[in-house]
Amino acid sequence: MKKAYEISGMSCGGCVSSVKSALLKHPDVKVAEVHLHPQSAELTMNNPIDLSELQARIKKAGNYTIKETSTTNL
Repeated sequence: MKKAYEISGMSCGGCVSSVKSALLKHPDVKVAEVHLHPQSAELTMNNPIDLSELQARIKKAGNYTIKETSTTNL
């Protein structure tokens, strides 16, 4: 399952790296593609993940917020 997200608060490559690392720590995230322009992420997951769980993870990495934009089932 793939889901696309809007991420806000990133301003540099270090932010992208921090957000990607935080997302990949979730056991159900297989692949995390994080982009600075536009600020976004696409996650490939084993199981659906509640948005609040993802928000909690990236909040530990910095002042970032995440919002779901679309869903694509593989």
